[in-house]
Parts: sequence; structure tokens; C-alpha cells
Amino acid sequence: MSAKAKPRLIISAPHSGTGKTTLTIALMAALCKRGLKVQPYKVGPDYIDPGFHEVVTGRPSINLDGWLLEDNVNKYLFDKYNNDADISIIEGVMGLYDGYGSEPMLGSTAHISHLLKSPVILVMNVKGMSTSAAALVHGMKTFRDIPIKGVIINLPMSERHYEILKETIEINTDVPVIGYLPKLDEVKLESRHLGLIQSSEIDDIKSKIDRLGDIITDTIDIDKLVEIAGSTEPLEDIDSVKTSNQYHVHIAVAKDKAFSFHYNENIEMLKESGAKIHYFSPLKDDKLPDECDGIYLAGGYPEVFAKELSSNTSLMEDIRKKANEDIPIYAECGGYMYLHETITNLENETYKMVGIFQGGAYMKKRLQNFGYVSVRADNDTPIFNKDTEFRAHEFHRSVVDRTVEPTYITGSKKDKRWHCGKLYKNVYGMYPHIYFPAETAIPEKFLDTALTVKNKRR
Repeated sequence: MSAKAKPRLIISAPHSGTGKTTLTIALMAALCKRGLKVQPYKVGPDYIDPGFHEVVTGRPSINLDGWLLEDNVNKYLFDKYNNDADISIIEGVMGLYDGYGSEPMLGSTAHISHLLKSPVILVMNVKGMSTSAAALVHGMKTFRDIPIKGVIINLPMSERHYEILKETIEINTDVPVIGYLPKLDEVKLESRHLGLIQSSEIDDIKSKIDRLGDIITDTIDIDKLVEIAGSTEPLEDIDSVKTSNQYHVHIAVAKDKAFSFHYNENIEMLKESGAKIHYFSPLKDDKLPDECDGIYLAGGYPEVFAKELSSNTSLMEDIRKKANEDIPIYAECGGYMYLHETITNLENETYKMVGIFQGGAYMKKRLQNFGYVSVRADNDTPIFNKDTEFRAHEFHRSVVDRTVEPTYITGSKKDKRWHCGKLYKNVYGMYPHIYFPAETAIPEKFLDTALTVKNKRR
């Protein structure tokens, strides 16, 4: 099948920290106020930015990734969610050409722009810069012939500074300057150790985002952006990517402020495979959902909410009970930490956790593993078979105790190899985050394990 030429834009930048996320959500808000249906996407393995996108648009934000996913899967996911949208806004990752290693067209925003035939709007932080900004725009565009169709200046020092930048960029390149982002202290988005504060933790988040949308209508030519978005070509040769079997099981999925790092498509693939999803809160619920054939504990910030999690002893007891009944549990990163005996934060405060895995999890000041990893299973687990190989992503500041127990999985990055998971009965946890569309056999194995145990219990 082929997609229609739906309007779409990519918001990118020369480097991180230029205001991509602020511009993206402000633009989404402005477009939604016009009555447009806006479909959000995020390039790269990110959970926090998509949360903001969903608050603004009321639609799930879909991750696209040129390294984790094959090209046809990226095209399929893009096409799957934009059919009823008026315009798609894709937030890039890091700088335009930053992706996997030194290859600028692998896993980068530029890769996705090329794949989806999508125009790019470049957000530039121009402190201490004037005519050199034109050289930067020229280089970013011509380095790999990426269709940069507009520039937005972030935090010009004055109106005069903005006019100088606009003039020099437009004279020396064929790229128009479409406006600027002013200083936005009143709606500033705060950060913590893994990125922005989650949207669910910000008071009056909707009113703040509405204010962002109002502000940029005075400083950015929204009509011009819509015009650029509408200049796209159709995508061709888009193949369906679906799981093959149906598993009629009930999966309990942790979802609250402590555990919110879910890829939308991971949940959707479980549903499409026949699973009934039941959300629960490890912070607030005293037991798991009544119908529970499997448990999915995704990442998040258990270290931030460790005190509240440790006080919910009844839920942790229920999780241990399910583990000893061979109910399959898949836990990644923050969920993996939660299944250990303790979590110790940076203030050296230690809190008791579920205790399925021996030892504790300890926060560190620096990132421990950051980036894409290749993973190989050293043994069978509830979610993949021995020798399964797949791509994943790690991003964490904690470490866990290692014991004599097998770890069953090895991650690798260039010449570095390490163990990154643990197994207890049908409970498997690890630091790497898995994007299910990258390896459909993983969700199928998880659901198959759940169905097998369900039938045995009957």
C-alpha cells in the first residue's frame, strides 16, 4: 500500500539543548487551537517528550528510530497513525545528524527525514553569533542534502539581533527564517537526571502549554510552517508489520508517576496480539488487577518515588506471590530496579523494594550506560529464547548488585560487553529498553509464556 502525501514537518537542530521540545509542543498547541488534528512523533528512544506531545494533541506520540527499526517498519508506523490527522509533527533527537556512531545517516533525524521525505525546520540557539549562523545553516543542509526548509531562532538577544540573523541567513542561503522563540520563563520546562520533568508531574501543564501556543503565534509564521508541511510527496511501498498469533490473556501494566516509560507501540502490539491490558499503580494500588496472566513493569523514576513505593507493602507482596506462581513478569530498567531488595538514592537513603532479585539498586551521579546496544540472550527467558539477538537502548544512572546467580543476557557496544539482566522462575528483568516493533518475537514469547502458565493453572 502507499500513503497519501500527508502534511508533515520535522523539528530538528544543530545540537541538543536548542529548544526543540519547547518549539515542538508550542507548535502543536498552536495548530490544535486552529482546529487541526495533529499527529505527534518522536525520533529516537525517548519516553518523556512523547508524554508532552500526548498532553498537547490528545493522541499517542509514536517513536521512530532508524537504528532500532528497519526502514519499512518506520514507514509503517508513520503511516499507521497519520491517516486521520491533518498534519504530523516529528520531533527530532539530539542534533540533525546525531545517531548511531559516526554514520550521520543511521539512527539520526536526518535518516528519518530522508526516509519519510519530510521537510526539516531547524531550531538554532544563536547566542554570540551573527553571520556565522548562515554558514551553519548552509553546512547543515548540504552535508547530506537534507531538505531544511526553514529556520527558527531560539532566544535572540534582541529584535535587532533577530533581524540581523534573518537577513544574513536568507541572503547567504535559500532557507527562510520563519520566526523566533522568545524567553519563556513563565512556562519553562524543568529537568531532572534523565531529561525533562514528566508532564504528569507539572501543575497546570495544559494551561502552560496553551500559553506557549499563544506566544509563538506572535513571533513565528505558523501559516508558513503549514505551507511547508503541505509540500511533501507521497510515501511508497509501505508494508504491514503485524504479529501473527492471538493470545487471549490478561496483562497487568504498571503505569503511574514512578513507572511511565512505555513505548505506545509496545502496548498496542500486545493488544493487537489478543492481550487485554489492565493498568495498575505501584504507588497507589494495594494489589494487582484481579485478572492477571502476566505483568509488565516498564521504566521510570522508582528512585524519585522510592519512599512511597516502599510503603506499599501489600502490592509488593502480591507481586512476589505471582512470581512464585510462575506468572511471567517482564521488567525493564526502572521496573528492574524495583524488583531488587532495595533502592538507594543519591542522598544515601535506602528503601525496601519487592525483593525478587537479590541485592540492591544504587543511584550514581553519572550515566552508567547510555546509548544503543546489541543484545544476545545467553539462556531461555520468559520473553526470548536462548541466542536471540536484538537491538535495544540503555539510559540509566543506577547500578545493581551482582551475585553468583546467572544473568542470562549480554549487552555489547563496540568492544564492550556486560551482563545486564537477571532471571528468577518466570521473572525476567534487565536494563535495556526493548521496542517491540524491532523484534516481534519478543512480545509473542511473553504472551505465549503467559498463556502456557494460564492453561496450566486451569
